[in-house]
Amino acid sequence: MSDKPEPSSAPLQPQQQKRRGILPPEIIDLIVAPVKVGSFTGAAGVLAGVAGAIARDTSPVASGAVTGFQWFALGGSFWFTRSMTVRAMGGDQQLRPVDKTIASTIGGSAAGAVAGLIRGPGKILPAMAMWGVLGAGGQIIANGMSNRKPKVKDENDSWLRSNWSPLRKLTDQEYIDMMDEKILRVDADIALIDDRIAELKSVEQKAKDENKT
Repeated sequence: MSDKPEPSSAPLQPQQQKRRGILPPEIIDLIVAPVKVGSFTGAAGVLAGVAGAIARDTSPVASGAVTGFQWFALGGSFWFTRSMTVRAMGGDQQLRPVDKTIASTIGGSAAGAVAGLIRGPGKILPAMAMWGVLGAGGQIIANGMSNRKPKVKDENDSWLRSNWSPLRKLTDQEYIDMMDEKILRVDADIALIDDRIAELKSVEQKAKDENKT
């Protein structure tokens, strides 16, 4: 008997190779989001720089590039620092409005430090204070808007209720009363028509009786 390897009864499973990125997903999220925010703010900075250069009659290209870079650094550094602070506090879902304000204040201060560093070391502290206040104020406004309850629409609060409006908005009860009144009028008209038909039939019957006699 020849020794031949018996085929394995278990089905062959292809080896699945899992590709892993160079950086963990958490690090990628922390990098991609600030770059996106920085891109938006940088684009706005380019437009502002070009508009300012046209108003001052200077080079639009140089002004747009410089302002765009500064705004990109501001937006990116703000969002990166805020994201790191939020993650350190336990995540955005776990934060109270006060915690979000603190995170935005820290992010604004970091953005101010970058702005001051670009303009000169002597302007770092004033820029940190100013941008920290702006970050806190913006977050307070955002918290107020997110906590605002939707206003319940009042039927009486309508332009149709105004004395100057040629139209008038009816309530449900007023509409029901109006329809009941119209139904009564229709019933009265039907009753009059029935009486008229009965009267005509009576006249016709009398005429037939007279013809027979």
